[in-house]
Amino acid sequence: MQLSEQLLHTTIRIEASLASGGCSVGTGFFFKFCDDGKTYVPAIVTNRHVVEDAYEYRVIFSRSDENGNLLNINEQLTMRGSESDWIAHPDESVDLCVLPIGPALNGFIRAGKHLLTIPLSLELLPTDKQIQDMGCMDEVTMVGYPNGIWDEANNLPIVRRGITATPYRYDYQGQKEFLVDMACYPGSSGSPVFLYNEGTYLENDAVVMGKRLYLLGILRAVPIRTLLGDITVSTIAHVSVQDMLNLGIVIKSERLRDFDPIVRERLSVSGNWYL
Repeated sequence: MQLSEQLLHTTIRIEASLASGGCSVGTGFFFKFCDDGKTYVPAIVTNRHVVEDAYEYRVIFSRSDENGNLLNINEQLTMRGSESDWIAHPDESVDLCVLPIGPALNGFIRAGKHLLTIPLSLELLPTDKQIQDMGCMDEVTMVGYPNGIWDEANNLPIVRRGITATPYRYDYQGQKEFLVDMACYPGSSGSPVFLYNEGTYLENDAVVMGKRLYLLGILRAVPIRTLLGDITVSTIAHVSVQDMLNLGIVIKSERLRDFDPIVRERLSVSGNWYL
């Protein structure tokens, strides 16, 4: 499977049934925590606001054979619970949470079913030197489910491309975040944002041939401008129209490092949480 196709299988669509009524759709992606090279804790990462006020979650996995080859078979998993099932980032101002899924994956394996989950890892986070070698307007790729749109027949997400709207080496507004210039919509919350180059690319003002892949961050919010129009009939009323600015606020991937000690403390090493 080509690297670009592998990226399509790093994400999963999350449908959350809300206690207040209705359904919230967001994006999650697979990630390895507590990875010692032999075992790791598989988890789904998303924004905390995607699963707030939810009592049930639905996700659809793609099946594979024992060698990892994609099968045209899907497995839907419905999980009842609350947002307390998710492990929140220790800083309440950071809109991230993770859901360990080791027991579910191991259950499928015991049933003779293999799920195609391609997890991301801390190894994909850019180093300090790689960050300094990046430009100020690098091309970025986001994988997710904008407005809940997906290829349902093939259980595949939607890919969007844009550029970094603020230099990655700087913390936007003093937070561990940066902006992207890209068409971002609700439903994309929780989407991984990559620096993914294939062919030729610029690095530290030099032309390089090959491939480059970094996990830069996780989309958390979309700035929206509200336009007011005056309508005069017998009284004055206002019509509010939302205008997308095609910008996205992205949490830097380094925040994922903060989960490792929490996951390790909460889960038993001898338990069913590891793969």
